[in-house]
Amino acid sequence: MTSISALVISVCSIFIAVHNGHDADKALQAQTYPYLDQDRSDATPTGEKRLSIGFVNNGVGPAHEESFRVRLRDGRYARSLDDLIADAVGRGGDLKAIRKMLYPLTNTTPTRFIPANSSQFIFQMTRTDANARWWDPLDDASKTWRMEVCYCSVFHDCWTRVDTAPPEPAKACKRDEATEYDN
Repeated sequence: MTSISALVISVCSIFIAVHNGHDADKALQAQTYPYLDQDRSDATPTGEKRLSIGFVNNGVGPAHEESFRVRLRDGRYARSLDDLIADAVGRGGDLKAIRKMLYPLTNTTPTRFIPANSSQFIFQMTRTDANARWWDPLDDASKTWRMEVCYCSVFHDCWTRVDTAPPEPAKACKRDEATEYDN
């Protein structure tokens, strides 16, 4: 009888330990959950006209952005800032000269690791009298672009997000180099 009691107590102890282990895993994952939002604006808090696109991690854990794509009005994907400019002002102009006039700051890192409560910009450019001719159409066009991102937690739990829609769980993030935005 003593051995049966010991066996029952052992089985119960194992069950409790396994259950507590699962609870601890869930708690740890909850403490490292990233929540990546797009950060798209055309003005600074002080009112300066500045077009910027990037991400802010409003989660409690770091986000590893592994794929970022921008879908244009015509359904194609922009591979670079030049594609975004061409979408806004047409392909007839000298894109190099226009880009120089826009004087953009760009982040050329293909993937980004964004700590909790931090942000990363993709590009930003300030409107000036000299570049307004190209900045204004770019600002208008930016409101039509669809931003698609796939990011993962440190535990390789991944999510996809399109614009401001809620994140959707993903098995993994796969880069499609033919459609990735690389500045």
